[in-house]
Amino acid sequence: MRSVQVCKNFGSRTLLIRETYRRKMDDQVQEEIVMTPTKKGKTTHIRIEKKRKEELDTSAAEHVGDGINKGFVVNKKAQGDLDSYGRPQLQIGFNCFLVDQKTGKKHVESRRLKFWYVDGTDYLEQVTTAYEFFKELVRPQNFPRDYVGFIKKCMKQMKKPEYKLAKNVDLEIRLLDDEEAPMSPGEGISPDMIGPSDAEQYFGINKEDKRSEEEKLREKLLQILESAYPNVLEVEDLIRITNADPAMVTLQLGELKQKELIAEMEDGKKVVRHVLHDDKTEVQHVKQMPTIAANQQPTIAIITANYSEKLAVDAMMEQKTTFVKFKTEGESNVYTIGYIGEHKVVSTKLPQIGYHRAAQISSGNTTTRLLGSFQNIEHVFVVGVSGGVPHYTDYYKHVRLGDIVMSQCNDKGYVYYHCDKIFRDKEDNLTYKLRTFAPRDFTLQNVVEKLRDRAQRKPDKAPWEKYIYEGLDLLHNQEADFNRPPKESDRLYMNIGEDDLIEVQHPLKPEDGESIREGVPNVHYGVIGSGRPVTKYDSTRLDFAHKYNITCFDAEFDQVLESIVGNRKDSFLFIRGIADYSDGTRNKEWQPYASLVAAAMMKTIIRLISNPYLSEDED
Repeated sequence: MRSVQVCKNFGSRTLLIRETYRRKMDDQVQEEIVMTPTKKGKTTHIRIEKKRKEELDTSAAEHVGDGINKGFVVNKKAQGDLDSYGRPQLQIGFNCFLVDQKTGKKHVESRRLKFWYVDGTDYLEQVTTAYEFFKELVRPQNFPRDYVGFIKKCMKQMKKPEYKLAKNVDLEIRLLDDEEAPMSPGEGISPDMIGPSDAEQYFGINKEDKRSEEEKLREKLLQILESAYPNVLEVEDLIRITNADPAMVTLQLGELKQKELIAEMEDGKKVVRHVLHDDKTEVQHVKQMPTIAANQQPTIAIITANYSEKLAVDAMMEQKTTFVKFKTEGESNVYTIGYIGEHKVVSTKLPQIGYHRAAQISSGNTTTRLLGSFQNIEHVFVVGVSGGVPHYTDYYKHVRLGDIVMSQCNDKGYVYYHCDKIFRDKEDNLTYKLRTFAPRDFTLQNVVEKLRDRAQRKPDKAPWEKYIYEGLDLLHNQEADFNRPPKESDRLYMNIGEDDLIEVQHPLKPEDGESIREGVPNVHYGVIGSGRPVTKYDSTRLDFAHKYNITCFDAEFDQVLESIVGNRKDSFLFIRGIADYSDGTRNKEWQPYASLVAAAMMKTIIRLISNPYLSEDED
């Protein structure tokens, strides 16, 4: 009897499980995935909706799926506009190529996904759902190569439980003109910044460079000399670095000398970048730095790495003198001493910065020499360009080119994460060997917090914007253009696996959300990251940024920070202008403007150090 009862219980449980499964399947089937196409001009809309069976318009159906396609309905093409659900709550889009197999001609399309969500879905859930939906859709392993496959994949994803919060999705497909085609994200990358393996991951339509070979060489020579400044370089080294014909190098150096962009030394065997200083700057070439009385010593040090950064920082000073100590052998030094508000400051430029060991050691030595030469330094600013961390679906967290990032302590007190190495654990997850840096004196952090609070209360009061315009007046004669580049040049790319990238569109303002000001730098606060192992590839950079909540990435400043901390300078602050979406070194077009906005914010902070209230002319 017992065995019979067990069998009966087992049979009942089996029936119960089957009934529960059937009900779940019925519930899923009851909510159909309905696709309705429409077209207007160059734009096609594919509306994908979740509808219960009783809501279906059977007269509009072109095809009702069965078998493995049960629950999918394809409607006839709608005439005119589809019924509107109002403005989408979130959008994400990308541009792509289509190649005509017969003619080989390339066509460019914009594909934008517009999302509507079930009632009560908060903004974070909207962002997460859209981002994961998009990432799965464009994953290269199974990326659909035709319209039908792409639409079918969208419909299948809408049925998945992980996207249950998405109520409706509209796929907008628009044929683009040639001038709207995606550009290569490698555009503007200096060949000496990347290796062959890096170059392979960039794709797109490269902007045609119609300049002569002589003009290209001249620009490259100038970039090399600006990177090395204030160091003096031998002409033979320039020939080796550029791998150009010696006669052509000599000719182009002559052109640069004629334009007063370089100066020759040792009968033309060595050259150095010649700086065009503004009228407010006194310049002294010295063999040794003059002795400065203790009560006249600067109390703030400003470290820059790029040539445009140094120019922008110096444009913020008054009553300034630049001391240049050239060495034909070894490292030279350049210091500009002046005033910002009531504070006496000194700025310098690192002769090199980057990923080579020699450059890292050099940057550390220059910092140590700076802090050793000026004993009364209380605060250290590192001012210049960085690469922003994009948020493809989050409008408010998204960092754009020309924005400003201020280093701010996280909950652990860190402002900077440097990655030395990447490992994979047994589960194949990425792990990082880190060095972290944190100020022990929070004077600058407190000033930043006060400024942030004021900006939230009075967003239209931004004194740094005034300093940007003042800087532009002083820098208008420079070779570099410090004006804000056109917004069309702010192009965003996304890694979709391995080394595959696509150009994506910047996130749009959510429905009923507050607009962020356009055409001016928006300010972000957070932790800064660096390290060649993570910045080399998009996939590791974004994983590292997500894991440690990184706001932007630098070229490697770890040796600079080691020197600052080693010299017992407990108060330091990074102010970064966003020049690209990598590490700040790859987009030459945005570097001057990004340098200027960072310098303008630096001036704002320095003027607030001893006076937390803005003067009336800044209020």
